[in-house]
Amino acid sequence: MAGDEEELALTLREMDLYLIAAQPEAASSRPPLFARRIKRRELINFTVHLAAAAGAGIPILQAFEDLETQTANPKMVNAIRAIREDLQGGSSLSDAMARQPQVFSDVYVSMIKAGEASGSLVQVLQHLTSFLEWQDGLASEIKRATIYPATVLIAVVALVGVLTGFVFPRILPVIINLKVPLPLITRIVMAVADLVLYGWYWILLAGISLHVSIRLLKANETGLLILDAIKLKIPVVGGLIEKICLSRFAHHLSILFRTGVDISQSLSIVERVVGNAIIAQAVREAKEQVLQGGSLWRSLQETGAFPPLVIRMIFVGETTGTMDTTLTRVTEFYDREIPATVKRVFAIVEPLIIVFLAAIVLVVALSIFIPLYSSLGKVGRR
Repeated sequence: MAGDEEELALTLREMDLYLIAAQPEAASSRPPLFARRIKRRELINFTVHLAAAAGAGIPILQAFEDLETQTANPKMVNAIRAIREDLQGGSSLSDAMARQPQVFSDVYVSMIKAGEASGSLVQVLQHLTSFLEWQDGLASEIKRATIYPATVLIAVVALVGVLTGFVFPRILPVIINLKVPLPLITRIVMAVADLVLYGWYWILLAGISLHVSIRLLKANETGLLILDAIKLKIPVVGGLIEKICLSRFAHHLSILFRTGVDISQSLSIVERVVGNAIIAQAVREAKEQVLQGGSLWRSLQETGAFPPLVIRMIFVGETTGTMDTTLTRVTEFYDREIPATVKRVFAIVEPLIIVFLAAIVLVVALSIFIPLYSSLGKVGRR
C-alpha cells in the first residue's frame, strides 16, 4: 500500500516494474460504519489458524490470503488485508499488527515481536491461543459475577416503581378516607410514591449527575485511584475484584516473560491491563525500582499491594531461575480461586437480595395494613 502515486512508482521501479495507471483505494474497501466489533473468539480462531499454518510451513502471505477468504467479520477482513499488504511491502508481522490496534493488543504485538526475534513464532502463537482462551474464560466468570446482581437490581427498581407508582396510589385514597392517624411507615411510603409519580425527573437528573460525576472522577488520576480503592474495600465483592486483577497481573506477566519480552516492557504492559488503578500504580512503582536495579519480588513487596503468595512465588522464581514455572503456578492458583470465589459471593449475595426484596414488599404491605387495622379497631369500639 502506497501513500501516493509517486511512492507507488518508486516501489514498482525497485521491482523492475512500471506504473501505468493508479487510483485511490475504493471507499468500499474501508470497514463499514456500523461493522460489528471483533469478538475475542474471532481473534482466537485467527490465532489458531495462523499457528497451524506457520507450523505446517505455509508461507505467511499465503496464510493471510487463506485467512482473508475464511473470515466473515468485515472489520477483521480489512485488518487481515492491511497486514498482508504491509507484509508484501516488507514490513515485519509484529509491525503490521501494531498498525491494527483495534484488533491486536500491546500484549499480542509484543509477543509476536519476541517470537520473530527468537525464531519461535509457532510456539508463541500457541501460547497466545492459550492466553486468549484464558481471557475468554475470565470474561465469562466476570460476566457471571455481575449479570445476576445487575438483573436483580433492575428487578428491585422495577418492583419499587410498580408498588409506589401504581399499587400504592390506588390504595391511598381508601386509607385517607378512613380518617385515622397515618403511621410513620405509611407517610414515608406516601412520600416515596409522590416522588416516583411527580418527581421522577429529579430521580432521572440525580442518576445522570451521578453517572457524569463518576465519569469525571475516572478521567482524573486521583479520582480513579479513589474509586478503585473503594472497589477493593467493598465487602464480599472487593476480594473478588482484587483476585481478578491479580490473576490478570500473573497471566500477563507469565506469558510475556515466557516469550522473552523485556521485564521493563512487560511491566509497562501489565500496568495498563490489570484493571485497577491501585494495583496499576503498584506495578508502576515496582517497575521503577526494577529499572534502578532492584529485584522484582522485593519491589512488589514494598508496594504492599500484592499478597504473600505472589511475592513468595516470584522470589522463588528469581532466586532459582524458574520464573516461568512459578508464575504459571500463580496463574493456576487464581484460575482455581476465582470460580470458587464467585460461588462464595453468590452464596452470600443471593440470600441478602432475597431478604432485601422481601423487606421492600413488607414495608409497603405494613404501610397499607396498619392504617386498615387501626380503622377496624375504631369500628369495633363503636
